[in-house]
Amino acid sequence: MIYTKDFIGENDNVRIENAIKGRGRDGQVVIEAKANGEPWMLDRAILLPSNTTVILRNCRIKLSDLCRDNFFRTANCGLGIEDPERVTDIHIIGEGNVILEGADHPRATGDSSKSLANPCPFLDEDLCKYGDWIPEERRLSGKLDFWDRHNHSFGTDAGDESQSQYGDWRGIGILFANVDRFSVENLTIVRSHGWGISVEAGTNGIISRITFDSCMSGEIDGILQNMENQDGIDLRNGCNNITISDISGNTGDDVIALTAIAKPCYCPGGALKSTHVMHSDWKRRDPTIHDIIIKNVRATSHLCWVIRMLPAQTRIYNVIVNGVIDTGDDLTHSGTILLGERDDGYGENYRDGLQNIIVSNVISNGKDHGIGVLGFLKDSVISTVSHRSSKSAAIKTVRENAFDNVTVTGIIQTDKTDKK
Repeated sequence: MIYTKDFIGENDNVRIENAIKGRGRDGQVVIEAKANGEPWMLDRAILLPSNTTVILRNCRIKLSDLCRDNFFRTANCGLGIEDPERVTDIHIIGEGNVILEGADHPRATGDSSKSLANPCPFLDEDLCKYGDWIPEERRLSGKLDFWDRHNHSFGTDAGDESQSQYGDWRGIGILFANVDRFSVENLTIVRSHGWGISVEAGTNGIISRITFDSCMSGEIDGILQNMENQDGIDLRNGCNNITISDISGNTGDDVIALTAIAKPCYCPGGALKSTHVMHSDWKRRDPTIHDIIIKNVRATSHLCWVIRMLPAQTRIYNVIVNGVIDTGDDLTHSGTILLGERDDGYGENYRDGLQNIIVSNVISNGKDHGIGVLGFLKDSVISTVSHRSSKSAAIKTVRENAFDNVTVTGIIQTDKTDKK
């Protein structure tokens, strides 16, 4: 075991990088709190090769205003890397109070579908004043539509022709790709630039005891700025044999999302304007997600869902979700669990696209539904759901014959006033 404090370098990035290069056979590198209480400041991502365990001990790590990159990324992937090699045994373990915090002035936020803007107001009155992308008639009338706010996201790189004007995988807090045997445990991620944690083609992993503190906005230079796509945890195509547990806090977008989107269009590995860092040639990659356990989640999303499963032109199967409490109390978000999606967005939902899905012990909340089934569900069980709203359905389906061999039991629906 070696300690970052014992290494020198012209900045915090170099000190941590030198420690990782100098790690011993056990692969363990300890980052402790600085003596002066200041955060470790990152100008670029810390790259993690195989056989690396980073132990974060009561420390705070913060992205600088120069950083348009991840906190941590597996060293096998990045800009221009088409085929990330397989890496193994990579772990980030927090001990005590560990905080990963976004920049004061992020260069970019949001995903690859969001254009950068600066300013990028969150409040309607500021949008009408500063949102020059909004048609004048809507700005003058104050009658804004959903996308007037949600198609732009804050970034100081806005207007810089030398930089991408869209979010991408660099905005993800912790990004793992093509990794076997991994874990991320006991962290708090504050005001992320995009998704908190994303795993592509990850196997045999644990993500546990993670708290999120994001709400799709943040005050910058006296204005509440819009920050899109602050998901918590995203598992992408090729993920299997992973347990996610003990998740809490608030996110701007989905808290936990299983997104297996396998459209036939090709995106090269390491390309910008994509939240995928791996290529999308599904003849060379497994497009599915399977054998996932999600348990003990106490969290809410500002806009979307606590748990989301999205199979588009592929399958998600063998998933257990047990113990979800939607802690939201204002009915602003869509719902607690979303299963599938309409075909006009991400691609076709197959009739066996969601199979062997077990959802149990859920306290739900949401303005549209508790559990929404927009796709198809096969050979599955939904049980013991308490939905705390009489104004929306506990379980909502939108397709004919949405259920095939599905058992639904123990559904209770109450008014919010009855929650005590």
